[in-house]
Amino acid sequence: MAKKRFTRSTVAVIVIFTLCIAASIAVSSGSPAADGRGSAADWTILGLDVPDYVSNTGVKVAYEERQWVHHHKLEIRWKRVQPSEGGWQWSYYDKQINAILSDKSQSILLTLGGPVPEWARDGQYGSLADKAPPQDLSDWYRFCAAVADRYGAVVDFYEIWNEPGWDRDSEAYQGFGIYHFGGQVETDYLPLLQLGYTAIKEKDPTASVICGALMYSLKDDPNKGTELYAQLFDEVNRPGQDVSVKVEADKPIVAERPMYFNYNGAWAGGHDVVGAAAAGKEWYFAEGTTRDGFEEWLCLQNPNEDPIQVTATFMFGPGQGPNQTEIYALEATSRTTLKVNDLVGPEKDISIRLTSGSDFIAERPMYFNYNGVWAGGHDSMGATTAQAEWYFAEGCTRPGFNTWLCLQNPGDTAALVYLDYFCGDGINVRKELTVNPRSRFTVPVHQDFLGIGTHNSTHGDVSIKVSSNQPIVAERPMYFNYNGAWAGGHDAMGATTAQTVWYFAEGCTGFSIQEYVCLQNPQSESTQATLTFMMTKGEVFSRRVTLAPFSRTTLNINMLIGFHGTCDMVAVHPYKSPWYWGGFYTNVVNTLRSRGAGQEVVTSEIGWPHYSSYYPGVFSEAGQAAAIGNEGVKRLFDAGCRKIWLFKDIDDDPADPRNVDFFGLFSYTGQPHAAWHAYVQWQRQLPSYPDLPSVVTFDE
Repeated sequence: MAKKRFTRSTVAVIVIFTLCIAASIAVSSGSPAADGRGSAADWTILGLDVPDYVSNTGVKVAYEERQWVHHHKLEIRWKRVQPSEGGWQWSYYDKQINAILSDKSQSILLTLGGPVPEWARDGQYGSLADKAPPQDLSDWYRFCAAVADRYGAVVDFYEIWNEPGWDRDSEAYQGFGIYHFGGQVETDYLPLLQLGYTAIKEKDPTASVICGALMYSLKDDPNKGTELYAQLFDEVNRPGQDVSVKVEADKPIVAERPMYFNYNGAWAGGHDVVGAAAAGKEWYFAEGTTRDGFEEWLCLQNPNEDPIQVTATFMFGPGQGPNQTEIYALEATSRTTLKVNDLVGPEKDISIRLTSGSDFIAERPMYFNYNGVWAGGHDSMGATTAQAEWYFAEGCTRPGFNTWLCLQNPGDTAALVYLDYFCGDGINVRKELTVNPRSRFTVPVHQDFLGIGTHNSTHGDVSIKVSSNQPIVAERPMYFNYNGAWAGGHDAMGATTAQTVWYFAEGCTGFSIQEYVCLQNPQSESTQATLTFMMTKGEVFSRRVTLAPFSRTTLNINMLIGFHGTCDMVAVHPYKSPWYWGGFYTNVVNTLRSRGAGQEVVTSEIGWPHYSSYYPGVFSEAGQAAAIGNEGVKRLFDAGCRKIWLFKDIDDDPADPRNVDFFGLFSYTGQPHAAWHAYVQWQRQLPSYPDLPSVVTFDE
């Protein structure tokens, strides 16, 4: 039966990260799977790359042979699908997929990638722009969404780009001029994965999205080539991304954004801010300095669908010169970061006024080494009035954290105050106290009397609601030694009301920065919250989460929008000698597990030894058969790999005067080689699954 297809305006994801260690598999049973297709993510398969099924395997290979290709892989090239900006040409791939289905298929993997159409290319990548991120990343999103919308009924797996690890500084490009990714994988690939994942899940929620293979080394050594997996799945220390966040909920909630950092390897600390409840046309910052030891920034977020202009007036201290006015253009749904030190020069004390004809959001982060003693940073907004209710979404009393509540009663009579603690484990606590008139009272939340005490468990993660019988003012200082590495403190003014929309202009993941969003639901019913992320390259995507009643939910933004949260599986291409395939696969798995990544690791391409007309005597057909049998594929299965796709079906034309590759399964005319018989033996042993439909009708 065909897979069900759904369309949603936002992507629903379960924000739970667990370690799923790949288990070894048994491949001795040829019995069918349980009734129904179930989830192809649970299957054990050996598939085959069939780049032109209509002209090659589908017509050259006898049916009794090609019926053993149960799982097919096909690359969808963007340039072929969308040669011009305004039109789509699906005919070629429609024919390929229907030809595959007519011969029976149990699953299909589509690899989405370049060449990028000429109209979409980004000139900054020069001659490599054909396989680099496009000028407008939303074009890539639309391409991925269109593919999933058209083929989602019969596709179970989508791989985002072929071998992005083979970029401009890989051994393949440096040594042979061969590249599969024209950008820099460390900084340019994640936006493609983020948008591809979001687009595909929106159109085909049941599909598995695969991170492209990150191997960059050609060394015939199982211990070489895992470095990119280690670097990019380290979500705190990988090359980072600036991000603004908009939080929208079905019912009023409270949102805060804590960040912990080791800024430039020198200033360790953290800060926390309650989001702006609404965008505005004016923003004021009284504090600011560019004196020695201080770096000041402005983070401007434009949540509008159109570009806007913002006027900044910088007001300096006595004797530091006349006011300075600058105008900045903000692109639609974007974040802009301005370094104030560079804008006004050194050794100045500054106040700032920001104005625009349209609503926008502004924050002012500062990082400092004050008198060489206190290093850290902060980012805060002040209160304008006393209120009867205050909300704090963030709070922590785990070891290494001290959290306080500072309560000020400016009135002439005593205030009766209730503290409702919404704890991370769902065991909520209420405390009651009296604050004398015209006085300040300090509550140590990390102690038991009026707080919740220090806890190792999730109970120590706490959101707070402060309720009073008359207006008061509440702040929440925190002091911390985060993970024993980042020591510092911050102070946040509470939100006076819950809101359905919150904005955070500042935000960064990676670069030794850890970002969270803490969501407090003070309602008696559950609610849905959507987080929309706006990045500096114009990419925009969303995630959705359910908030339980009277609860606090902490979202690890580094994990949620990084490599951990934007793929279901991770690809490896273990192009080493066959006897190294299993060992290299194991090294990749162990590397990912050491970074806390629980995704299944799949071999989305392998086929070795290839040999060419340049070196006709290097590899024998017997050697190729051994690679597809016990020397290579078996080692992968023994290492716990459950999904393997071989590269590829048909040899090149031996009459071609150029270099010709021989892949070891079928000759150019469709005659099986010895390796093909090893492939068939695997299909006899592996589980068989229900077939996809024999044909699919595509809507024009």
